[in-house]
Amino acid sequence: MPDIFVGNTLKNDNPKSEEITESKAEEKRKNKELKSIDLRKQIIEFEGNEGHSHNHLTTAYCERPLGVTFADRLENEELLLFLRKHFITNVPWIVSALALVISPFIFIAITQFGGLPINFLPPIYIFMILLLYYFFVVGFIFVNYLTWFYNIGLVTDKRIIDIDFSSLVFENVDATKLSQVEDVGYKQVGIIRSIFDYGDVHIHTAGPAANFEFLAVPHPERIINIINDLIGKVQHIHV
Repeated sequence: MPDIFVGNTLKNDNPKSEEITESKAEEKRKNKELKSIDLRKQIIEFEGNEGHSHNHLTTAYCERPLGVTFADRLENEELLLFLRKHFITNVPWIVSALALVISPFIFIAITQFGGLPINFLPPIYIFMILLLYYFFVVGFIFVNYLTWFYNIGLVTDKRIIDIDFSSLVFENVDATKLSQVEDVGYKQVGIIRSIFDYGDVHIHTAGPAANFEFLAVPHPERIINIINDLIGKVQHIHV
């Protein structure tokens, strides 16, 4: 079978015609590249974003954060959204931790004013009991904070990533390409969620990929608008 990629054997007697054809082809290729670059800039600099944001220890919503990296980051992958649960969701365990911290002082005050004897133990034993008690209180605070801190949702110009972390020993990471996302929605129920503007974002994907949930994240409507905008532009590029 003859090779269909063999160069054209017909001789072109007009060299200027060849130069014009090559020039047009080169111009067409450059225009295509510029269009692709322009679309990519539109994805990275999505509407309403005025630059990078700083990520702090209590940050729950950050657009194009500075100084944030993650494992298995793809080449030239731009991080657009960094998400955690709204910090207000930490209030229950913070209140519990404060109650645990002051409980021994309340107990000591009650025993002193109530006439209950607590001096039947040597002071060193009481000190060791209190030390052990506060060790568990610090552990309670530490585990709850890390569980909040490391449960993260990421949206890049290529993928959506969900990192679930719990109990210091369990970590689950799911990711899907933007081209696999079929539908995005959110649910915001209750007065507290409306006041502090946080809710659950649901992302439905095609094929065997898992569906994603970003629970109790700030500005859910803003998040789905950004993701929908990214999906539309990615599909446009692939077309």
